[in-house]
Amino acid sequence: MHESGVMKAERTMRDPYKSRWREIGGGVGSGLRAGVVVATLALALAGGGGGLSAARADEATDKPADPEGLSIDPALSLDPSAPQVAALPGGMTPSYGQRSLSEGEWRFDFHGFFTAPLTMGFNTRAAPMDGQSKNVLHAPPVVPDDLETFSHTGVIPMTYAKLNFSEGNNIVSANISIVARQANVSTSFLEPADQMGITDLFLSVLPPVGGNRFHLQLLVGAFSSRYGAPGEYDEGRYGTPLIARISGAGEQATLKTGFKNFTFVFEQGLRGQTNQASSSITPDVWNNFADAGAGNTFVADGHIGVGYKRRVMVGGHFIRASGQDTLGTSSPDGRINILAADARLSLGRFGQLYLAYAHTDALQARVVSRIISVLNTQGGKGLMDNYFGGNSGGTGKLDTIGGQYDLSIGRLVSYPVPFSGDGPDLFVSLFALQTHVSSAEASRDNITKRKLGLETTYSLLSWLAASLRYDRVDPGVSGPGISMGDTDGGAYRFAVVSPRIIFRTDWQATDQVVLQYSHWFNGSRTTVRVGDPPAEDLKIVPDSDTVTLSASMWW
Repeated sequence: MHESGVMKAERTMRDPYKSRWREIGGGVGSGLRAGVVVATLALALAGGGGGLSAARADEATDKPADPEGLSIDPALSLDPSAPQVAALPGGMTPSYGQRSLSEGEWRFDFHGFFTAPLTMGFNTRAAPMDGQSKNVLHAPPVVPDDLETFSHTGVIPMTYAKLNFSEGNNIVSANISIVARQANVSTSFLEPADQMGITDLFLSVLPPVGGNRFHLQLLVGAFSSRYGAPGEYDEGRYGTPLIARISGAGEQATLKTGFKNFTFVFEQGLRGQTNQASSSITPDVWNNFADAGAGNTFVADGHIGVGYKRRVMVGGHFIRASGQDTLGTSSPDGRINILAADARLSLGRFGQLYLAYAHTDALQARVVSRIISVLNTQGGKGLMDNYFGGNSGGTGKLDTIGGQYDLSIGRLVSYPVPFSGDGPDLFVSLFALQTHVSSAEASRDNITKRKLGLETTYSLLSWLAASLRYDRVDPGVSGPGISMGDTDGGAYRFAVVSPRIIFRTDWQATDQVVLQYSHWFNGSRTTVRVGDPPAEDLKIVPDSDTVTLSASMWW
């Protein structure tokens, strides 16, 4: 998300004599004032960000106590608005709604993103019964494009919303993210797992050390890190980090320093999970098919990067996820090691180029939990289901290479005059991904999966653009027990052509409404995933055409 899209609350003056923390012995009667603060803040947020600054507790000055009046401290019970937590280490309890003495310039930030699509798939019944139409509509469409499989292209948008909140100063900030993958008003039944709620919850600390020669950032809490993102500011056209996604609770430290035209980046992290599914749990839709076979998993990672003049950035990555079942089963310990390298070239008017290579080595990874995700698969079980096979025990290797190249023709031809995107432009993007699978299961061994695509977008007017995208996918092994030889491999391939019309409010607007048509060229054995949990079914005939209407906005 670009910084320019962040909404900033109005800065306000603070009372320097008020502390954010109070000793527990100082009294619990502050709960009433905290309740007033929380209620006022809630009303301010409901009415818009403009009322936020007026809702600060430390804006008001305490009136002198009336010696004849009745004190409300101490109270018989704690204010209901106070969080249900124990005292913090050090004998301190938060005085909610007040600031730190060393506050600097505090601010509240709120930004986010959402996309809300309706996609209809068109198909026909082979033998319609009485009262049935030969033509049918599917929503969601029945197409070979599942997020957790290699066949995922991202050409069909999915419902997604993310709201980011932060509060802090130039040294420390608290960050909270709320995510949903469904809008309840559009669903036929409730899917709790798609209402993800609070996903990220962490502190970002920028210690003032090293002056201008060093930049240190510490993230502590629960958060996700993505390595191998092909896009300059996003996960690329496929929506897939090429190296790994790490999610969990722990820490990440990043140190940057420079020498002449070079920038050096060092990063390390350690994260673990905060719960584990017990053997008595029943996997179901409501719990996202909790996996009792996944053990307690920790991920340690280290990264190093070298940049030159902000034009070239080369990185090396090592990630190790170790899992063991702590609930008393006989499953052997497992691990996933990832060794990777990537490079990003900012070529000025000649565009942006990103390339990555990753070697994933899994050993008995069945017990590795969803804390780590490789090519959008979740944990060791995801690698088994989609790459190594159910009889592999989670042992296998992936050699993945991919990249993306983006070019603005408007910026290229306008040189040396700067082009800021406030006029007609032709934007071209090329992208590809390939992985070679080596597995302990013979039917899944020595398989190569690949996909490639091209997207062009022409901005005709400030409010109108036209786009065309082409994708071709060779998924390799299509499902458990299905192997592909050289003679029948083409039967599983598919391609999709997607023309689009894009409406927006300005050249550089942060909103768009997209009308898209996609035609799918499916092979004779192209498969889709259906059911709960999703599984590939050769008996299902995928849709050949889809139409999508989607709205998106970011701020």
